[in-house]
Amino acid sequence: MNQIIINTNKFKTRAAVLAKGKVMEIHIEREGEGTLNGNIYKGRVANVLPGMESAFVNIGLEKNGFLYVKDLRDFEEKYLTGITNSGKPIEELLNVGDDVVVQVLSDPRGSKGARVTTHYTIPGKFLVLMPNNDHIAISKKIKGEMERGRLEKLFSKIVPENMGVIIRTAAEGKSAHHFEKELQYLKKRWEEIEIKIKKAKTGELLYKDNDIVSKVLRDIVDNDIDEVVVDNEGVYLEIIEYVKAFSEGIPKTKIKLYTEKEDIFHRYGIQKEIEKSLEVTTSLECGGSIVIEKTEALVSIDVNTGKNIGSMNLEETVVKTNMEAAAEIARQLRIRNLSGIIIIDFIDMKVEEDKQKVLKVLEENLAKDRVKTNIIHFTDLGLVEMTRKRLGKPLSYYFQDECPMCKGTGKIRGSRAIVENILKDLKDIVEEKDIKNVKIITKSSVKEKIEEIYFDFIKSLLQASGKTIEITAKNRDLVKDYEILLES
Repeated sequence: MNQIIINTNKFKTRAAVLAKGKVMEIHIEREGEGTLNGNIYKGRVANVLPGMESAFVNIGLEKNGFLYVKDLRDFEEKYLTGITNSGKPIEELLNVGDDVVVQVLSDPRGSKGARVTTHYTIPGKFLVLMPNNDHIAISKKIKGEMERGRLEKLFSKIVPENMGVIIRTAAEGKSAHHFEKELQYLKKRWEEIEIKIKKAKTGELLYKDNDIVSKVLRDIVDNDIDEVVVDNEGVYLEIIEYVKAFSEGIPKTKIKLYTEKEDIFHRYGIQKEIEKSLEVTTSLECGGSIVIEKTEALVSIDVNTGKNIGSMNLEETVVKTNMEAAAEIARQLRIRNLSGIIIIDFIDMKVEEDKQKVLKVLEENLAKDRVKTNIIHFTDLGLVEMTRKRLGKPLSYYFQDECPMCKGTGKIRGSRAIVENILKDLKDIVEEKDIKNVKIITKSSVKEKIEEIYFDFIKSLLQASGKTIEITAKNRDLVKDYEILLES
């Protein structure tokens, strides 16, 4: 059974996608937070960079949005100069102070602002409306030539003039009734945006992509979903209304209201899966494991045989472990929402056929991912290079903060190194005449190291200038390696 479990309260909304009882995706949105992807703003050009063929646009956020010239070309500029701008350099298209309407392509992250575009898209369940692009595109996941031809012919008749659409995978096999209804709805949304553009100020939000519940209904709920379980009555009624509106006949998907006292995420084992996915190491059923570590530049994944000694020869054990790891890696990327460049170090395989088997498993499981992925190849070093499009925040964002002690490195300063820093500070304190007592507060391992090796030296150093020493161990609430308190 394929299910979607939705939990909502005053502070956040969570949704989990389960396939045969196994968690495949987790979506979280805190009140007042959420992703900026898809939002449309009225911006103002803050800076034009001809050398980078780009511009920075003030859209009212902490950091300016980044607009590439290719996102300006090949369409008529309705809100700038009214010219056709294909092939022109960015300095001929934009000037500092120009108003420009942009849509967020990717959220701000780290020191980088949001990436924005002027190719607007308004998504629906079966199609995506492109109000300033008259192209008709069909999802690559719709394979049949007859079906692709049917959809192209159908949409060429019903798409509004000077507009285009991207036909989504969910449109496969559906009738014109669904599309006409949705086109009407999306066109109305765009007309509302156009009215706002004329009155809006710089940085004003013109359109916000729907909340997490709407996104789940639009992007995930289809004939493959057997059941949606929700613990909020208002959301429950909203879902029923939505499913009825986009279903022919009796909806296949059952909608259930969860009324038990136990938290719905605990009841369905989702919370336990979240805790597992926050760990660096994920165990495999065969006894092996995968180690997933995220750095600023990329995500590295290492596959280990671990306890899997196998009952067959070594090569078969390795291939079996790698195949199971490939399936689990695809699942973990979805659950953790990891993105960017991903490097996978499978256990070494000598036979090319075995490598292809593992790649096939990886490809088949990544095909279930709604986020775009691309496997490059096995490198000469036996590593698999792949990419996954950035969409929203990683799971860790909602549950973990950087450690104040190690600053994210996973390592802390050694006891001897801390003692050496204390000694440097004490040599400066010795010169201060008004100080009578020195109190050092540090963790117990450092205190033990001082008492074991350095105490007599420190005591004599301070006594020579008429000072006493006191050392206290404190392991909790100590953010720094040590504190030195001076008493006169």
